[in-house]
Amino acid sequence: GLLFPFATNEEYPGLLAYSDSDYANDVVKRLSTTGYVVFYNGVPVSWHSGLQRIVAQSSTEAEYIALSECAKEVVYLRQVLRDLHDSTTDQPTTILVDNKGAIDLVTNPVHHKRTKHIDVRYHFIRSQHEEGTVVVEKVHTDFNKADPFTKALVSTKYIPFRDALMHGA
Repeated sequence: GLLFPFATNEEYPGLLAYSDSDYANDVVKRLSTTGYVVFYNGVPVSWHSGLQRIVAQSSTEAEYIALSECAKEVVYLRQVLRDLHDSTTDQPTTILVDNKGAIDLVTNPVHHKRTKHIDVRYHFIRSQHEEGTVVVEKVHTDFNKADPFTKALVSTKYIPFRDALMHGA
């Protein structure tokens, strides 16, 4: 079950999301895997793991697609919290990702020529960033809590992630 502390978690107030992808790991169709997890006050409340709908042409593109999927979930959860009069939705929600190139695609529209082939629906993350709904920041791969949602991990890597997911952000 989910255990929400009585007091607000000062270290992780509101929503915080982690996004990741595993590039072209489907050996037949060469599809990448999207994974994300969203925390609310340090408790995981939403997570996803699944194959992407299109073949990404690079790991950066796969991460960008995963970011967009994560942003859709974040926008939905922000609306739910807004309906519950949660004041944490007054601030942008941080999405942490371990790919600098994907962050650049979100924050720098100059890269548009290189991403013109990406389906329009995946540019959702860019529009949410421009509106101030989300902020995308870099996290080291070793600390990206969405990593176990994209691939099988050896137990020495999996156990710390499992513990972080079960015991808060």
